Amino acid sequence: MPAYQLKQTGPHEETKKKSGKTEEKKEQLRKEIEEYTGTGSVYRRKLQRFMEKYGIWSIGELDYEWRLVFAEELPTLAKSQYHTFYLKYFDHIKQYDMRKQGRPQVRRIPLKYPYEDSLLFLPYHPAQELVERLDTCPERPEWVWDFSKEAPGKMKRQIFDALNYFLREDGNGKLLREHLRGLWRFYRFCVEEQVEDIEQMAFDQVRKYREQAMEAGQPKAAGILDQCRKILFLQAKDIHWDADVWYLERLSLQPERIDPSSPVVSLSFVEVTHDRNRQLLKKYMKYGLGLTDLSLRYIQGEMTDIRNFLKEIPQDACDMTETGFREYFQRLQEKRLEAETFNRKVMALQHFYGFLKAREYVGQIPFHGEYYLKKTFPLHHDRSVEEQVSDEILKKLHRFPEHLRLMYLHLWGIGLRISEVCSLKGDAYYIQGRDAWIQVYQVKLRTYKRIPIPEAVYRLMQVYLKKHGIEADSYVFQNKKGSAYQSMTFRKQMIKYCMELGIKDGEYLFRSHDYRHGVATRFYDSGVSIQGVRDYLGHAYEEMTRQYIDYMPDRIDRTSGEFFAKPGNSLMACLKGGGD
Repeated sequence: MPAYQLKQTGPHEETKKKSGKTEEKKEQLRKEIEEYTGTGSVYRRKLQRFMEKYGIWSIGELDYEWRLVFAEELPTLAKSQYHTFYLKYFDHIKQYDMRKQGRPQVRRIPLKYPYEDSLLFLPYHPAQELVERLDTCPERPEWVWDFSKEAPGKMKRQIFDALNYFLREDGNGKLLREHLRGLWRFYRFCVEEQVEDIEQMAFDQVRKYREQAMEAGQPKAAGILDQCRKILFLQAKDIHWDADVWYLERLSLQPERIDPSSPVVSLSFVEVTHDRNRQLLKKYMKYGLGLTDLSLRYIQGEMTDIRNFLKEIPQDACDMTETGFREYFQRLQEKRLEAETFNRKVMALQHFYGFLKAREYVGQIPFHGEYYLKKTFPLHHDRSVEEQVSDEILKKLHRFPEHLRLMYLHLWGIGLRISEVCSLKGDAYYIQGRDAWIQVYQVKLRTYKRIPIPEAVYRLMQVYLKKHGIEADSYVFQNKKGSAYQSMTFRKQMIKYCMELGIKDGEYLFRSHDYRHGVATRFYDSGVSIQGVRDYLGHAYEEMTRQYIDYMPDRIDRTSGEFFAKPGNSLMACLKGGGD
């Protein structure tokens, strides 16, 4: 019964008749309460009088609604400065009784707790282990969860599951408070908007929630939606293929398809507002993930191109005509995309419609992709790092953190890709004969290569491995979770320190791949054949290696100078010789 009704009607007559205020029941109640507090507590006496007044003969009958009644009567029981203490006493005695009844085991695996369409006050949560940390905290609005509200049942259960997850997994008290506050506000929004399913929230609802959170100056609250989606997807017994965001760590994918230095975390279908098109894209992505061995980075890129197409068309993708595609490709051309990028988008749609044809969603592919493909030409950009810049970094390298110093040496001295540096394992370094070598997993080509390295780098790495106790199968450079160091984190850190240390007067923008160009160029300038450079870099094709050799005009000028410096090789002599 709501508190205001109890306050108006006073003690319920039926409760009185049913329970009866017998001395025996009073004595039993007194013993129950004294078991928790002892005999001399003023809190005990006043709580007992309150319970007797309303015919409550067992602590187990206390609940949040009775707590509200007790709070309303506190002005007649004690001074205002003591009200908080009385409520804490009420909570503690209720919790004591719950914990005495039994302690269900809480494991680190997902658990399903009994859900009820009723009001839940967190301190009275049936799994008391989840809320023990709240015992010493001041009461907050987000402790009260009214699951009796008129709202879709599936959504309420999803909120309940997310709530239990935060209570179970958040070891940090501040983080838990942030999550509870954000989830409480998100639940209110879901009730107001009558959200049916959090994993399939409409795009307009998602946008509205994020906008409201940002306007209220609560950017962290905006992220609670993503956290809820992730929790629900990862904790589900079966994979929720109907969800609008897939979190790929839930899937059992081959390690070689994943770039540990820059993993694809999720695939989002939310932006495709046409329901049928969204379902078709999900089917194609499920096929790509489950029945091909394509890398996740490739699948994500192709999905992005298809998703952008589906976002732009208003009709069912199966109803697209050749004219519609011609107009779409014309709009792409107007964006002045590079030929390689344009062709990639065309082929992504070719693959998508090939899938739709194979599954008989369409009779024929409604366009001829080969008609739209553009001729591509190898583009070359001189990207090698200026010598004075790399010299300045080396002089100041001791001021960088240890892991950044060593990672930088792998770029500057060996020419590895940053993804390769981040993916190095403890057994990557070894001695063969007199030379030091490194074994590198090429994420891009999904194969291993072995190349010689400077002995100084080998020695430095042996010290680092021993110092940090890195095992043979562990990542050499790790993030806080022990996984591979993230390439984006490395880039941000290098940019930060280069700016702080005034590299090139603070104007140098660090780009890891530039050092790979530099190593290739130095090798070629030193007389190494283009084939030798290709093998060292691990390229599949010589044409790719040629794009890494920078300052080719300088090399031509130098070679020409050497040629014409020899006797008999003057320009005039050559011209005369050519005229004979």
